[in-house]
Amino acid sequence: MQRTSSLPLVPSAGARHASWLELFFDLVAVAGVAQLARLLRGGPDAQDVAVYAVLFAAFWTAWISNTLYGDVAAEKTRTRTLLLGMFGLTVMAAAVHGVQEGEHARAFALAYVVARLFANRVWQQRHQRVEGWPAARLTVGVAPWIASLWAVEERARLWLWTVGLLLDLVITLAVPVGRRIRHVVPAPRRPPSRQHHGAAGPVPVTTAHLDNEHLAERLGLFILIVLGEGVYQLVEASDTPWDRDLHLTAPAAFLTLTLLWSLCLRRGHDGVPFLPPGTPVSAAVLALHCCTAASLAALAAGLGGVVAGLDGPLHEQSSWVMAAGAGAYVVIAASVRARTAPRAGRWLLVGVLPALALCAVVAATADSESAVRQVWLITASIAWLSAAELLVRRRRATPDAADGAGT
Repeated sequence: MQRTSSLPLVPSAGARHASWLELFFDLVAVAGVAQLARLLRGGPDAQDVAVYAVLFAAFWTAWISNTLYGDVAAEKTRTRTLLLGMFGLTVMAAAVHGVQEGEHARAFALAYVVARLFANRVWQQRHQRVEGWPAARLTVGVAPWIASLWAVEERARLWLWTVGLLLDLVITLAVPVGRRIRHVVPAPRRPPSRQHHGAAGPVPVTTAHLDNEHLAERLGLFILIVLGEGVYQLVEASDTPWDRDLHLTAPAAFLTLTLLWSLCLRRGHDGVPFLPPGTPVSAAVLALHCCTAASLAALAAGLGGVVAGLDGPLHEQSSWVMAAGAGAYVVIAASVRARTAPRAGRWLLVGVLPALALCAVVAATADSESAVRQVWLITASIAWLSAAELLVRRRRATPDAADGAGT
């Protein structure tokens, strides 16, 4: 059965691709992902993981707000606008290292606030609401971040940031629902407002329609950046002695990243594994993309930490991070595939549970003597998920082929 690819090797005629400006803008994503991954190296605890999740979501939110502007504006994109957004994201990436110590926490929050308010100003000037991510035009979720500038305790600051991100998510998911309700139950007619003679009326707010093909490429590039950071961490871990353990572990880690690339970009769409090609970009798709990127970055950081620890005591936390990243990725892929599979129960039993079980074994058996086994178990988990999806797809196609032959 021929597989379709969401990023074809040969671009279709007339297709719009990322400009040099957008590719330059994505360089800040490289720096941001690298800095965020450092939070999960060297034996992270639960607080480190929580900080990582909040900072990653904030960085991704600021990135997508500017990315959506470039997608809608197309050739009318202002270079100065994206460069200013890029500078704000660069400050956020640079401040990641000192956020937990409180040294750079205010710098991170201030850069996030400025980046969000500046992106909001762009949409206000264009008199457009953002299709797929309405929070890009609204600033309700920024208010807790502004309040955090005066917070003294680190825990209070982190909670305020979390509340702001949750407000953005609630707004993003609630706005489309509200529009559907208003469509079913039309609002009562209002009498025309009185205006002074010669005064111009208010400028109507229109919906900015996204270029789904172009945006899919941008989202896929972000996932490639995350996977590239994983490759870099493996190369950086080559400082360890090139002994038998490294010879057995490094190929497994690289194979894992290769399988993840295939699932996200060859057999997925928008960088989301198993998402059918041509799926329009929506709030749910963008939220899945953020979660996918965060889980991949955590998995890559765990792989790098385990490989780097081959010449010494293996950090138990690195194994937990690796297993948690892989498990989260399996859950995301399973939820997407279950929506399109006719027999979700069989897919859950055959593909998802064994993959999650392998991740659980890795989390439960973390010691310095099992590094090679743990990495190969993670590879087996992702490989099992990939093979099970192919098996389910082929079994679904077999009855159709038989019916065609009979007729």
